[in-house]
Amino acid sequence: MEPRESGNNGNNANYTAAKQLPKIKSLLKKYRHVKTMQSSLLQLSELASKIIDMQAFYPALEAVIKTLFNADSFFIVLVNQQQKLSLAYDHNDQERKILQRLSHQNWLESLSGLVFSNQQPLQCNAKQRQNLVQSGELVLHGSVCEDWLGIPLNRGNKTIGVLALQHYSKQQSFNDRDCELLQFIGDHLITAIDRVHSRELLEESIQQRTHKLQQANKKLQQEILDRQKAEKLQKTLLAISEVTASSDDLSEFYQQLHQQLNQLINANNCYIALWSDDKINLEFPFYLDEKITPIKCRPYNNGLTELVLDIAKPLLIQHDTVFTLQANNNVATQPLNSNYHRKNMPVPKAYLAAPLIIAGKIKGVLAVQDYSNNNAYQQGDLELLRFISQHIASAIERKAEQVNRQHSNDELEKLITERTQALQASNLNLRMQIEERRKAEAQLYHDAHHDALTKLPNRAMLMDRLSYALRHLKRHPNHKSALLFIDLDRFKIINDTLGHHAGDLFLVEIAQRLKSCIRDNDILARLGGDEFVILLDALQNQDDIEEIATRITIEVEKPFDLGGNTVYSSASIGIANCHNQYQNSDEILRDADAAMYQAKGLGRGRYVFFDSSMREQLLASMTLEQELRIAIKQQQFELHYQSILDLSKTTTIGFEALLRWQHPKKGLLTPSQFLTMAEETGMILEIENWVIKQVCLQLQDWKNDTLYSNTFISVNLSGRHLNQVHQLADLMSLITQNTQEPERLILEFDELAFCQQPEQSLKSLRKLKTSGVKLALDDYGAGMSSMNFLHDYPFEFIKLDRSFIRSLNSSDKNLALIKALSSLGEKFGYRLVAEGIESEAMLAKVQAAGCEFGQGYFINHPKKIIKAYSEKNVISCA
Repeated sequence: MEPRESGNNGNNANYTAAKQLPKIKSLLKKYRHVKTMQSSLLQLSELASKIIDMQAFYPALEAVIKTLFNADSFFIVLVNQQQKLSLAYDHNDQERKILQRLSHQNWLESLSGLVFSNQQPLQCNAKQRQNLVQSGELVLHGSVCEDWLGIPLNRGNKTIGVLALQHYSKQQSFNDRDCELLQFIGDHLITAIDRVHSRELLEESIQQRTHKLQQANKKLQQEILDRQKAEKLQKTLLAISEVTASSDDLSEFYQQLHQQLNQLINANNCYIALWSDDKINLEFPFYLDEKITPIKCRPYNNGLTELVLDIAKPLLIQHDTVFTLQANNNVATQPLNSNYHRKNMPVPKAYLAAPLIIAGKIKGVLAVQDYSNNNAYQQGDLELLRFISQHIASAIERKAEQVNRQHSNDELEKLITERTQALQASNLNLRMQIEERRKAEAQLYHDAHHDALTKLPNRAMLMDRLSYALRHLKRHPNHKSALLFIDLDRFKIINDTLGHHAGDLFLVEIAQRLKSCIRDNDILARLGGDEFVILLDALQNQDDIEEIATRITIEVEKPFDLGGNTVYSSASIGIANCHNQYQNSDEILRDADAAMYQAKGLGRGRYVFFDSSMREQLLASMTLEQELRIAIKQQQFELHYQSILDLSKTTTIGFEALLRWQHPKKGLLTPSQFLTMAEETGMILEIENWVIKQVCLQLQDWKNDTLYSNTFISVNLSGRHLNQVHQLADLMSLITQNTQEPERLILEFDELAFCQQPEQSLKSLRKLKTSGVKLALDDYGAGMSSMNFLHDYPFEFIKLDRSFIRSLNSSDKNLALIKALSSLGEKFGYRLVAEGIESEAMLAKVQAAGCEFGQGYFINHPKKIIKAYSEKNVISCA
C-alpha cells in the first residue's frame, strides 16, 4: 500500500508543477516587463538629472528608446509658446526635414493630430492609415511607414504633445506591450523634459546674471574713475569761477585762468583770439606758445582759428582728422581741409579749441595745442573745453559791461542836461496840445451825437433831448409837444438799383427837405437807415402837428434828381403826443413807431396819430408770437388732408396737406390766423419742417395700404427755402432723411417766393427737383401770373387759384385762358389743377376747359384722419 501511495504522490506533484508552469512564466514575463520599465524610468531620471541642455537630452533619450523598442524611428511633437504644434525632435534626419515644414494645421490633419485631439494612444498600420485617408480623417504629409504607434504627452490634465514610434518594414509591428511601455515612458517623459528645460533656463539665467554682474562691476569701476575725475574737474572749475568773479584786470584773469586750465589738460601752448570791432582782424589778448612769438593782432586768414570760427563748435584735430562736438554731445568726424594750414607756421600734432560765445554770437576762440604728442588731447576734453570757454566768455562780457556802464553813465549825464532843456521847450508845446485836445474832444462829442452823413442829431442826442422834454412836461403839465416817427418808402429800391452813393444823396436831400418843414426850436434826428424822428416843441394845438405832417408828406412826394435819375418817394409818419403817462423816452418812441407802421399798413404817404388800440394790437401780436413759439415747442399743430381728384376718371390721385393750429384756448386756427406772424419772425421754417416730417410719416403708413400706396401728398412751402443756399440744403437733407419715395411728395410755392431773388429762386428750384420731389406753382391767377412760370420754371403742376376758378361763375372769359393753359401744358410739361371747386356747375366748367385735376369743398372737405377716406368720400362726376 505504501508504494502505491508514494507513486500517487509523485504523480500529483508533477501534475501540480506542470499546472503552475504557465503561471510562473507569466509572472516571470511581467517581472521582466516591470524590470524593463523600472530600468527605463531610472535611465530617464538619470538623463533628467545630469543633462542641462535640451539639445543634448533628446539624443540621449534616443538611446533609451532604442533599448526598449525595436522601432525604426521616433519623434516628439510639442505645443510651442504660440500654442501650436511643432516638431521638437526627430532622430531620422531625412524625415526631420519633412516634418519641420509642417504647420500647426498640417499636424492636426496627421496621425499625431488624432492622438493630440483625442488624447488617446493610437496604433495604426498602413492599411488602417489608408482607410483614414479615404474617410477624410487624415491627410498624408511626408514619409509613409508600415506601422505607427503614438501616445499623448500630458502635463496634468492637459495634452501638450505627442510621442510617436514608426516601423518601415512590413515584418515588424507594434503590440499592446509596446503601447503600454510607451505610455509609461510618456507619463514620465514630460516631467523629465520639464526638469531639463528648467535646468536649462536656470543655467541660462545664471549666465545672464553673471554677465550683468560683470557689466555692473565694469560700470562701477568706470563710475569711480569718472567720479574722481569729476571731483578734480569740480575743484578746478570752482577755482575758475572764483577767478572769474574776483579778477578786475582782464590780463591777470587770463594768467590765472591758464594756471587752472593747465591742471586739467596740457595747456603749455594756449591762446585766446577775439574779433576786432570792425570784424576784419583777430586780436589775441592772451598768447603763450613755445614755437611762435606772441602776437597781438592779425588779419582774418586761413588758419586753425578760422576753422573753429567757421564750424562754430568745439573741435579736436588729430592725424589730420577733425572731431567736432555736436549739440547732443555726440562727436562727428571729417578730414582736415588743407586750406586751413597757414604757410610758414609750425603744425601742431594735436589741437583742441572751442568758440567763445557771448549773447548767442561768436566773439572769439580758446585754443590749446601740442607739437610733439598726437594723443595729448582726447575726445572727452571737448566738453571740458566748451565749459571753460563759457566762463571765459562770461568774463569778457562782464568786463565789456563795466566799460559800457561807465560810458553809459557819461552819456546819461549828458542826456539829462539835454532833456532838461527839451522839457522846457516841450512844456510850451504841451499847453498847445491841451488846447488842441479840447477842440478834438468837442469834435468827438459832436460826432458821437450827430449822424455822419446828414449831420443831424443821432439817436443818442434825440433820446437825451426827449428825456429832458418829458421831465419838463412833468413840471409844466400844460406844455405841449409831440414826436413824429418818419419812415421813407422805396428807399431800399433806390439803394439797390442806383447804388449806395445815390442812396446817400437821397438821404441828404431828405434831411434838407425835413429841415425846411419844421421850426427852429424843433429837433430833427436820424435814427439810422431811412428812419427820421422830429420832436415838436411848444405847440399851441394839434392843428400845428397836422400842418407840419402834411407839409412833410408833400415835400417828400416831390421828385428827386439823383445823378440824372428821377426817383419818387413818400413818407409814412407815426405821431405820438407827449403826456405825463410816459415814464421814459423809449415808451414814446415805441408808440410813435407803432403809429408809423399803422400808417404804412393804411397805404403809405400819410400820417397816423397813436392811440391805445395800437398798443393793444402790438400786445396781441407779441402774445401771438409767444404762443406760436410755445405751439412749435409743444407741437400743437395738426394736418388735415383734402383729396385731389382726377377729373376724367373721378378717382383720388393724392391729397393736399393743410396746416391747422389746435390752440389750447382759441380752438382750431387756420393758417390765415398765424402764418403771417410765422413768416415775419422766421418761425415758418420750423413749422414747415415739422409738416414735411409728418407728411413723410403718412406716406410711410400708406406704403402697405393698397388704396393709397401710389397716391401723393402736396405741401405748401415758404419762399425762404429758396432764397438761402443753406436753407435749401437743410430742406433737401430733411426730405432725404425722412422718406425713400420723394416722388410721392409735391412741394408747392406761390409767385411771391420768386419776387425778391428770381435768379437764386429758380436755381434753387432746379436743384430741389434733383432730390426726386415734384414741384407745383400754387395760386396761379391770383397775382402777376407771369408766363415765365410756365416754360422757364420746372413745375409739373400749375394750381389755378380759387378766386380765378370762382370767377367762372360770373364770366366765361377765363374759360378760354384755362383752355390755352391746358394746351400749353402739353408743350411745356405741366398739368393743371383747379382749386376751390365748390359746385357741380363749377366742376363741369373746369372739366370742359381741360383741367385734369381738381380739389374743393364740392369734391371733399379736409379731414384730419386720413385712414377714414375711401372712394365713397369722393363725389362721383360720372
